[in-house]
Amino acid sequence: MTDCAKCGACTAVCPVYRVTGREFLTARGKLHLLERLSTRDCSASYADILSQCLLCGACEASCPRGLDITRQIAEARHDLPLLVGDHPFFARLLKQALATPALMTGLASLRTACERLLPPHSGLRTRLGLPPTPHLRPDAGTAPLPVQTPPQSAVAYFSGCFARYLEPEISRATEKLLLRSGSTAPHQPTAQTCCGQAAYSSGDRAEAIRLAKRNITAFADHAQPILTSCASCYSHLASYPALLRDEPEWSVRARNFADRLREFSSFFADSAPLAMQLAPPSEPPSQQSVFYHDPCHLRFGHRIVTPPRRLLASAGFHLHAPLHGPQCCGMGGLFHLAHPELADKIRTRLLDDLGSPLPDLVTTTCTGCLLHLRSGRYRQGETPPVPHLAVLLAGQLKT
Repeated sequence: MTDCAKCGACTAVCPVYRVTGREFLTARGKLHLLERLSTRDCSASYADILSQCLLCGACEASCPRGLDITRQIAEARHDLPLLVGDHPFFARLLKQALATPALMTGLASLRTACERLLPPHSGLRTRLGLPPTPHLRPDAGTAPLPVQTPPQSAVAYFSGCFARYLEPEISRATEKLLLRSGSTAPHQPTAQTCCGQAAYSSGDRAEAIRLAKRNITAFADHAQPILTSCASCYSHLASYPALLRDEPEWSVRARNFADRLREFSSFFADSAPLAMQLAPPSEPPSQQSVFYHDPCHLRFGHRIVTPPRRLLASAGFHLHAPLHGPQCCGMGGLFHLAHPELADKIRTRLLDDLGSPLPDLVTTTCTGCLLHLRSGRYRQGETPPVPHLAVLLAGQLKT
């Protein structure tokens, strides 16, 4: 049993329900099905219902019983017979993406570069609709790593696949902000890999565990704080202790790893030296308005909403707020590939709520949200630039 009281608090906040009106797609509906239907030998329709969840955490934040709903749904996906083997869920997502010309047109320009730059185990390959890659051995992530020189840096940096391979200016901007805040250049272990969020949310628990162990090992040669500039990566990295809870030795190592994590905006918002380097409000403002999009992983999972706004205000920007407050953008990791029409409706609902005039800039710290917001259709045909928060702030540093 799931202990769900069927109160319906989750219904009002579910992004999928808001655009479909279908009760069985809410958290209450899915938990009701999980109570009564085994995931063994289930139908394709059942698997499809479980896939129609963004794992955004809005339902958990509103649940009066504090149920761990996203974990239950994610782990139910792991148990589905339809999801076993070498990434059939990935293949299914790709099949649906291929049937969506608009989506594939946008991906086509990135395809060659992504296939060349992204390593086989990067979850970003799947987020971009690239073909699945051969499954790696379960023990591949625990092999001895190359010996590295002990780092002298004050901070280690987990870049994430997007900032490491496709948009390295995010990594460079983060390093620039660190140097201006009085720190040293970050230590970036070469053996770090994909955080594993895409694998976990799609049902490949074994792959998620393999990647977690590799990252824990990659950052085990020092004790510095581990900064990451991607909200989704931060959230999933912080979940390593729960992911490895059944392996006592790794569970302890995962807890030590998670305790060292630092989220980008929280880390820099507390840096007085950096604030001195940003354009203070007392100087002539830039007159630019910025919409900061709250990644769901930070807004619900970690309650981090104030630090990024403090940074933007310190840099002299005017904050632009949606008419009805923060909302999900519809990316949801792999959700936008499995259900592109739903993802588009959720994103359009958010963008329409920005009102008129539109903000001059849109920014966020989740690389998945970043990609999704960049491809959105804004009112009046306008397309505001959508830089990562690190890049936006680095551009506001005093010369």
